[in-house]
Amino acid sequence: MLQLISILAFLRRVGSTALPSVHAALLRFAGYLVPIAQTAVTAGAAWWVSVEVAGHEQPLLAPLAAVVCLSVARGARSRRAGELIAGVTIGTIVSDVVVRYIGNGPWQICLVVAVAMSFAVLLDGGSVIVLQAGSSAALVAAMASATAAHPFDRVVDALIGGALSLVALSVLPTDPVRRTRRCAAAVLDSVAAALRQTSKGLAAGDVSALEDALALARSTQSTIDSMRVELRSGSEVARISPIHWRGRRRIGRLASIADPIDNAARNTRVLVRRALIATYDGERVDPQLADAISDLAHLADRMRLMILATPAKKPNEIQISDELERFARSLPQQEISAGFSAAVVSAQVRSIVIDFFEVCGIPRAVCRPMLPRPAHYAGAV
Repeated sequence: MLQLISILAFLRRVGSTALPSVHAALLRFAGYLVPIAQTAVTAGAAWWVSVEVAGHEQPLLAPLAAVVCLSVARGARSRRAGELIAGVTIGTIVSDVVVRYIGNGPWQICLVVAVAMSFAVLLDGGSVIVLQAGSSAALVAAMASATAAHPFDRVVDALIGGALSLVALSVLPTDPVRRTRRCAAAVLDSVAAALRQTSKGLAAGDVSALEDALALARSTQSTIDSMRVELRSGSEVARISPIHWRGRRRIGRLASIADPIDNAARNTRVLVRRALIATYDGERVDPQLADAISDLAHLADRMRLMILATPAKKPNEIQISDELERFARSLPQQEISAGFSAAVVSAQVRSIVIDFFEVCGIPRAVCRPMLPRPAHYAGAV
């Protein structure tokens, strides 16, 4: 009986650990399901067009070009298509010349890969060009008997794969604006969580809580990087896809607030780090400042909802900017004599408020007069 209970307890622990991982994996797969299906269909279509339309017997490079151009890693795929076609052209020409006059074998493969990659580096140096030049040269040299008789057939295959990938990209069913908004909102969600945890840690003088807050603040960088990638990808899709031309203005708006959101995340890291140091050193932090940080976390949540809201929904920039102005004018004046780290925390609150104003489209020069000066400077004035 005891063994059965221990086995059940073990299975329960394994289930509690494994289920979140499985759930996260399924969510990740759901996010990539459309790109995977799109890449698979485009690769098959590239093979079919090369065989049935172009009349090539073994169009090995057509599906390869489609897969590389529509790889699941998001980014500037139209540029990648051009780089890939250039790399394939260099690799196939070099390999054909070497194989035709020297033959194929181990040292010939070494030669064609080295020469093709060297030409690619001299031409551009882009990673896709260099990689594709080397891989195409190796593929053509290693499978010389199975490839096309005419060297330009392989270039045509690459062109077919690249062209079909651009066609597939132009009819991509996912909304680039939605993906970018979600990434930007995720950054603000992490900022809000870090600020909320910092407020609790400062109020209680809890070093452990502030260390957790610092870990939360540092975790924002990967989300920021994802936001930047989605912005580049979304801008490309909105530029070349007629379906998403209407989203170009909104993508441009999201691009304009990417830097302020990034700055807010960075300033949050500094704030949390100095709050931790102030607690370590026993500096006196105004309790009102801890409350202000909690209110700032609430504003970050409101801004997250603003970014996720459609143009007709609320909250919008006007509402959030009004809330920010009321918050800015009510900020406590931290005495600089209270300690260096405490003063830095107060200054960082001001910096984050300015970043939030810029997210709402209000220039820095307009919003700075709304913020009270630190008490030390206010007395001097």
